[in-house]
Amino acid sequence: MRILLFTTMMILASTAFAGLYKWVDDEGNVHYSQKPPENKPYKTIKAPPPAPQTSKPVEFSEEESDIEKTIKAETAKNQKLREENCAIGKNNLKSYQTFRRIRSKDGSVRVIDDKERKEQIESAKQLIRDFCGKRPLP
Repeated sequence: MRILLFTTMMILASTAFAGLYKWVDDEGNVHYSQKPPENKPYKTIKAPPPAPQTSKPVEFSEEESDIEKTIKAETAKNQKLREENCAIGKNNLKSYQTFRRIRSKDGSVRVIDDKERKEQIESAKQLIRDFCGKRPLP
């Protein structure tokens, strides 16, 4: 019985002292291994301690759930703004491609020249690219 106990203890002790070795080969590559290299200089490295184990799951506080709610609300608000800006861009593009007379914010109607019309069409296309794409929100 004592021999079995002694043998078991020796096996466990030898695995506890298993080392980690670091060496550089002839080409300058760094290697790590549990066995030392033959005919090469090496360094013995101490293994890092194991990570602490927790027995209970991580619980989130009410503050974190409030933060999640705020993030979801802001994301929904931003998505609504993106949709509105997309609609504005599409409406502007249709208007500038179809009409040469444009109503200003003050209510007056004016005729736009080709240069301004082209600039406004490009501006509307940029709005569409920015807000109508299906890219993920930041």
